[in-house]
Amino acid sequence: MLSKSDIKLIKSLAFKKYRKIHKSFIIEGKRLVSEAIQSNTIIKQVYITDEFVSKRQHNSLMDLIAENGIITTAINEKEMSSICDTITPSGILALCQLPDISEIDVNNSENWLYLDEIQDPGNLGTLLRTADWFGVTNIALSENCVDAFNTKVLRGGMGSQFRLNLFENVSLASFNKSVHTIIGAFQKGESIHHVDTKTVMPWVLVIGNEAHGITKNNIEVGS
Repeated sequence: MLSKSDIKLIKSLAFKKYRKIHKSFIIEGKRLVSEAIQSNTIIKQVYITDEFVSKRQHNSLMDLIAENGIITTAINEKEMSSICDTITPSGILALCQLPDISEIDVNNSENWLYLDEIQDPGNLGTLLRTADWFGVTNIALSENCVDAFNTKVLRGGMGSQFRLNLFENVSLASFNKSVHTIIGAFQKGESIHHVDTKTVMPWVLVIGNEAHGITKNNIEVGS
């Protein structure tokens, strides 16, 4: 059963301010919980319904939760609906610890994805999932980007956040041009197929805002 303080805490984590204060975020659904456990994300608590537990297809996840000694609390369907962001909750929600963000090393010789004021949670989730698929693990988010641990971003990322190095409020100007080549994604730019990517590695690929593209300041930085 959920206490009033539990409900208040979980609901507050819909907002970035409180995710930062409590150093926590929430994830919903079998896939995200499984990905979090397998990626060694610290899970403080799992809330689960009897209906979810009763389904045989969830046995492997329940075994994984037990093997990792994760605390579970059984709640009813009404309580689950009250704390979930989704319209039709799957029956499982986990309270996770936000990862500690280490100091960014912009001089490392690895490739980076720089996201410039991305506003739509679904778009950010897709970009993070795509970066993960291509093995680009260093992600820099500019100021005014939607939060990577927003619940909609987490759903769109499908667990990619657990495997990426995410850095917030990063200035593109902090990257050293003697180390990295800055590449901007423009609709009317040169086709990537005409670029010998081996000659520009390591690179920082800049993707801009959905409506306005790359900000003027960052265009100047990359010039």
